[in-house]
Amino acid sequence: MRTMRLRLLVCLAVFLIAIGVMIEPVGARAATKPHIYQHPALSKDLIAFGYAGDLWTVPRAGGVATRLTTGIGIETEPIFSPDGSTIAFTGSYDGNTDVFIVPATGGVPFRVTYHPAADFAVAWTPDGKSIVFRSTRISQSRYTQLYQVPSKGGIAKPLPLPMAYQGQFSPDGKEIAYSPLPPAYGFDYMTYVSWGNYHGGRASTIWITTLPGLESVEIPHEVASDFSPVYAGGKIYFLSSRKGRATIYKYDPGANTVAQALENDGPDIRSLHGEGDTLVYDRLGEIYLFDTKSGTTKLVPIEIDADLPEVRPRIDSVGDELENVAISPTGVRAVVEAHGDIFTVAAKHGPTRDITNTPGVMEREPAWSPDGQLIAYFSDESGMYALHVAPQTGGAVAGAAVVKKFALAQEPAYYFSPKWSPDSKKVAFYDNRMKTYVLDTTTGKLTVINDKNVYGGFSSSSFDFAWSPDSKWIAYPRSMANHLHAIFLYSQDSGQSTQVTSEMGDSRYPAFDREGKYLFFLTSTNEGATSDGLDMTSDLYQVTSNIYALTLAADTASPVAPELEDEKTAAEEKADTKKGDDKKSDDKAGDKSGEAKEGNGEEKTHAKPAPKPVKVDLDGIEKRVVAMPLPASVYTGVTGGLKGSLYFTELQESGRFGDRGATLSRWTPEERKTEKLAEHVESFELSANGEKMLLSLGHPRPDGSPAPPAGGPKPTWVIVPANAAAKAGEGVLSFGDVKMRIDPHAEWAQMYHEVWRIERAFFYDSNFHGTNTVADEKKYEPYVESIASRADLNYIFQEMLSAFSVGHLRGNGGQIPDAKKVPGGLLGADYEIKGNRYCLAKIYSGGEFNPREKAPLAQPGLNVKVGDCILDINGQDLTADIDIQQPLEGTAGKVISLRITGEDGKNPHDISVVPIASEAALRNVDWIEGNQKKVDQLSGGKLAYVYLPDTGEGGFTNFNRYYFAQTDKKGAVIDERFNGGGQVADYFIEVLGRHIESYWAPRYGTVEHTPNAGIYGPKVMIANEFSGSGGDALPWLFKQAKLGPLVGKRTWGGLVGIGPIPVLMDGGHVTSPSVAFFSPKGEWDVENHGVEPDYAVEQDPKSVSEGHDPQLEKAVSLALEDLGKSPQPEVKKPAYPNYHK
Repeated sequence: MRTMRLRLLVCLAVFLIAIGVMIEPVGARAATKPHIYQHPALSKDLIAFGYAGDLWTVPRAGGVATRLTTGIGIETEPIFSPDGSTIAFTGSYDGNTDVFIVPATGGVPFRVTYHPAADFAVAWTPDGKSIVFRSTRISQSRYTQLYQVPSKGGIAKPLPLPMAYQGQFSPDGKEIAYSPLPPAYGFDYMTYVSWGNYHGGRASTIWITTLPGLESVEIPHEVASDFSPVYAGGKIYFLSSRKGRATIYKYDPGANTVAQALENDGPDIRSLHGEGDTLVYDRLGEIYLFDTKSGTTKLVPIEIDADLPEVRPRIDSVGDELENVAISPTGVRAVVEAHGDIFTVAAKHGPTRDITNTPGVMEREPAWSPDGQLIAYFSDESGMYALHVAPQTGGAVAGAAVVKKFALAQEPAYYFSPKWSPDSKKVAFYDNRMKTYVLDTTTGKLTVINDKNVYGGFSSSSFDFAWSPDSKWIAYPRSMANHLHAIFLYSQDSGQSTQVTSEMGDSRYPAFDREGKYLFFLTSTNEGATSDGLDMTSDLYQVTSNIYALTLAADTASPVAPELEDEKTAAEEKADTKKGDDKKSDDKAGDKSGEAKEGNGEEKTHAKPAPKPVKVDLDGIEKRVVAMPLPASVYTGVTGGLKGSLYFTELQESGRFGDRGATLSRWTPEERKTEKLAEHVESFELSANGEKMLLSLGHPRPDGSPAPPAGGPKPTWVIVPANAAAKAGEGVLSFGDVKMRIDPHAEWAQMYHEVWRIERAFFYDSNFHGTNTVADEKKYEPYVESIASRADLNYIFQEMLSAFSVGHLRGNGGQIPDAKKVPGGLLGADYEIKGNRYCLAKIYSGGEFNPREKAPLAQPGLNVKVGDCILDINGQDLTADIDIQQPLEGTAGKVISLRITGEDGKNPHDISVVPIASEAALRNVDWIEGNQKKVDQLSGGKLAYVYLPDTGEGGFTNFNRYYFAQTDKKGAVIDERFNGGGQVADYFIEVLGRHIESYWAPRYGTVEHTPNAGIYGPKVMIANEFSGSGGDALPWLFKQAKLGPLVGKRTWGGLVGIGPIPVLMDGGHVTSPSVAFFSPKGEWDVENHGVEPDYAVEQDPKSVSEGHDPQLEKAVSLALEDLGKSPQPEVKKPAYPNYHK
């Protein structure tokens, strides 16, 4: 295929403007195709910038750009050395994000850093010998710090700043201007964050700190983001969104004043760099120069003539992009959704077919008709999702149009779980608006059968439904006012729904038996306490359910009616023998029939005899419910099989935070016994003829933890006989031939409009916070037509979604070229250089009772201690001029040898260790236990310390572990700094707010009380700028409950919630806040502001460098002060009663 060559030309008017002049609005320029040039840097002669995932340079005056880097992955954020000869940049050549350098005139890039954590180039030191970069490599949580590393490589040393994201040294190197926090928008390759007009607690500020004195001042700050500081002309220029749009401001250190340097009512300026008196910045893909002396700005015209491999159409395998998989009626094929197309795949023999073959059109959720002729799916071909029905071969068949298309709505909506009626004439499905529909494919009539759901939650089980065998009835769950579900029956004849189960239990997953006698379903009677998964109190209970059957006709016997056994006559014995022989013949015939059907891998069309009408007596139906003879369990679904059999799935290990997959079992009425068919089942579907089943089988971690690691093995799909246990390796589906033509620009255009549809369909506010979505969709569309990479599309998402001004709105993923990752290796230690050797400054142990934390150097028998030095790694000599991570690259999880010597250089010896992939957990545990010791020391043992990393699994586990282990304390410091959110932690508040209600006096032992587990003295909570989402809600609840003072910094301010959102065509994702918090006063609260502390305490560099934690120390001081004022009363046991005086 010939290489596509694009000649990209930006030739726009140059505007020279005085200070305060307005940048020309987007759209007012000449009609040329816009492009996405990003992160420009400046030297005396050149501008370096990122485009199409590579770095380029162009003369200051503009012109034809020269490509500086190539290769798989993204190279970005170029920074010129002070003399302009070298460019440092961030790259991912080896699958890891690291700092590289390359000559400004071109050449082979040199890798400077090797740590497995992501390293991002930030600046050069004034002498040009070292590079400053940001990383989380030694952070105990999600914040970054700045490091300095020689440009030739070697050990990286952290700058003495507690948190830092961006920074630049003053020309004399005596101070650094830096932002402790990231801006409200930005990206780290795969994740784009969009929050325009952000005013929350994480609004970035700029500090100026002297080196080495660490005296700090903050540039006068308003509630907005200040970032990208640059020294120029004796002043500090920076970007700020103080008046809405981010633009250039300047700070005069002598006068301590801030003034706006450039007006901007267009898109935000995203980055700022400088050289001498000139600044360079980018704004929506364009690059400008700003003269600080004259206050003038000009657009740099850039011309690019280059190969752009990402835009080339190609044939690609998409078999690893499966989103929805369903079984054909007889199980000889599966139909799958992959990369927006619908394919069918043979179970054994036969070709793979792309039955839609529509590049740039998204098709979702395929379902095969029971008669084998048709496949239904949802398509956005028209711009709105519609139901399409196509022949199973993808071409015309007798009596059927090629593709029938049924419009569904005139407003954006998403539809899910299409299910054909058994007669293959109708399709039922539901949408994101909590409505359930039936579409008659013979007439096109669309009927809403349920729009009465009170609560949808985030669970598809709220909408699971089933057809009766005669296609006349649909059973479905409806959420009721009590947040539980009841089963309803909808009659196709009358058009009416009837409730058939009580609201006193939570009933879901209805399923008809195949003869139309019974309706099976699951009911839980202890779901009520957990009915809102947003509340953490829902995690306290083990929710179980039972399987029930409802007799549809009043004269139908129970499926588990008592059996009466009598001696049989000879004729009866002979009849039973013949019946058994017939059953064996049927089973063999079924197996052979399946083999015959699979001989050529084709799903045959077949007409079935009309089913008997299902008799339903609605009078008294809710009373005809019987429990199946199966124990209560954590069931997740039920399906009716052949001859009255019942298939059901139950979790092997349950919990709101994940599970290890489900067990699939079958109950048969003849023996009334249960047979296990498969384990680790993630999904299950029975074929329409009941003879085969489609299983998705997961792969749990070897250590037994709940789920595979991110990027781990995907589930295995199999089609196997439904009448026996699945055998290992049996019926595995191959998706290697699931291939299609990829047209990048067509796909990018589809995904662009898809994102707008997603926001219109799912965003909680139908007014979109005042955003004109129609105008904005037109505004950014021209950029999509000319972007050069998938990463550019994510950038467009970032720009356009920022107008919503809301938290939790982000995009990530997509098919961005990335080099194969080479895993690193870490020893769980800090180092210092002594005698040109790496010596151990600290060894991390992983703490107590943390079985999953493996500390390489803290294992028993190694006898490694602080001060020991590492002489070589796997026989390679290690000296200070080598980055220790370089010889450790690729060693995670493997046994390596280290040659160790004592601090005195004596007794060199070899040890064997296993490096780990990340030290984050080790460092976090060390920080927690260090804080616990500090609180214990400062309080004289009076106070407990509890750290809550989130309001999900980690926080729930930590709270239960650390809080209840310290109930002997008089008070508590609750630390939720860096809390990443999750649920609403009402459970924490309930426990923290407990009071002693009564006491219990035993004859022996200590007096107990009710509630017995608690800390009843003063409590203080610490929060900071990284406490967000559920980490916003927790301090808000803490203050509302008046449990104690809040110390630290204003929280993030992101109190909206997100739920499942349909994946984009290439596997990328965007979010859409679907719920938002407001207070009992009827006011929107917390979002885009945060929770204010009662005592604002800064973590200033000097105090932290001296070993202090000002916020923690303030919290301890307040708790002790409160304890001194209101000591916990000691209630003495009264004298025993004497009733015989």
